Amino acid sequence: MTDEEIQTYINDILEILADSSEKKVTREELEKEFKKFLEYGVPIEHAKQTLLKKFGGNFVPTSTERSLLADIVPNQKSINVISRVVTINPKNVTIKGEDRKIFFGILADESGTIPFTAWNNFDLEKGDVVEISNAYSTEWQGAIKINLGDRTKIEKTDDSKVPESSIEPKEYKIKDLKSGLGSVEVTARILQINQREVDVNEVKKKVFSGTIGDETGKAQFTSWHDFKLEEEDVVKITGGYVKSWKGIPQLTFDEKATVKKLDSSKIEKKDISAKKLPIHELVEKYGALDVEVEGTIIQIKERSGLVHRCPECNRVLLNNECNIHGAVKGVTDLRIKLILDDGTGAITGIINRELTEKLLGKTLKELEKSKTDEKLIFEDINKTLFAHIIKIRGNALGDDFGVSIIAKDVGLADFDIVSESERLIQELEGL
Repeated sequence: MTDEEIQTYINDILEILADSSEKKVTREELEKEFKKFLEYGVPIEHAKQTLLKKFGGNFVPTSTERSLLADIVPNQKSINVISRVVTINPKNVTIKGEDRKIFFGILADESGTIPFTAWNNFDLEKGDVVEISNAYSTEWQGAIKINLGDRTKIEKTDDSKVPESSIEPKEYKIKDLKSGLGSVEVTARILQINQREVDVNEVKKKVFSGTIGDETGKAQFTSWHDFKLEEEDVVKITGGYVKSWKGIPQLTFDEKATVKKLDSSKIEKKDISAKKLPIHELVEKYGALDVEVEGTIIQIKERSGLVHRCPECNRVLLNNECNIHGAVKGVTDLRIKLILDDGTGAITGIINRELTEKLLGKTLKELEKSKTDEKLIFEDINKTLFAHIIKIRGNALGDDFGVSIIAKDVGLADFDIVSESERLIQELEGL
């Protein structure tokens, strides 16, 4: 065993001891005892276990048994898998004030797919078949994810261990698409499509993207191959995978996928519309494309009403300063940020100038003429809209602060107070 390999094991032991032991031990002391075990032919894992036990560490034995991706559960340790890298992308993050580059993507085997995050650069590439040992799993937004950390070891292996033909496609409706799914089959109508050119390894490549829909909802798509798709085509896409952006699912596929055009009556355009969802379901989904919610306005948030935006980047100014461009002369705008509650959950709604004017029945100019003080305009908006029931249609986006719906249309909901009162009385009588 090389000295570099020995130092790797010492690093593992020190890392575990740092998390779980109150006893102090030096690297030199550990290295001396570890080498002694090796001289006597003691198995490495047994040597690690003995040293951890001696110095008060919590040892979790490493399993050598291979797990199928479909069998992995949340918070599982010492996971060993053989899988194919379906996608991998870099991402820059800030952890404890330190900039760090991580990698995320999708792994697949014959049992299914799972998203992963690699906290180190393991030199993985799309299509690699790898043997992964000592990974661990977590759960986020209801989805299980594999993490490849400092103790994880990865070896590239023969393609035949996870042949692509063994990964059977699974059929999904659009409402069921979520980040991390691979080898999916979707039947949908092309609602909108655009073409652009991108540089891939200094080679120009055409990329096609847009929106697809079925009777259950809408999603975005990206095709890295020219399948001669046109708007209003109804197609069956087999062999795609799903990523997401702020909770909105994005189906991606390339030349390895198959795309079959179907009769347009398979999915009628009239059956594809914004789906009305209870707010709790939208929050659980962490976002969605073109949905409708209805609820009661329980709060008009601060910095609603008149705002001033940066003329360069359109950000809202704070004390006449932009976070990016500093002190600037702002452009006056009108907006509302509110909290909507339907009894199942709450969501933030963001309403632009045009829709705010529609709700208030007043234009920006009329508001400025009637109220000279921005605080009075805010109070007027609060008085006009608070506790009213409204409908909002738009895209729901998830981030670290929760889920917000960016309004594309908005209106006061029809509400029959007499009928609603009778319904509540009947419910109370039935208790």
